Amino acid sequence: MTTPSVQPAGPPGAREISALIAWMRHLSDTGPHQADPAELAAFHHAKRGLLARIERHNPAPAIPGDQPQETVVD
Repeated sequence: MTTPSVQPAGPPGAREISALIAWMRHLSDTGPHQADPAELAAFHHAKRGLLARIERHNPAPAIPGDQPQETVVD
């Protein structure tokens, strides 16, 4: 099981995220010691790329508490 080597430049859609999750499940079912090392490397590369695109297209913190605190000067 593999995903396309060329990923779109825009924000990832639900189908692309679902495909990566399905790939992760396939690797999990196979077992980390029995999975093809090249496929594991390809999965990790695709995951890093997907997470980078999510961050690039949604730079705001996901949790309000993660926002930087403002300094109050009296």
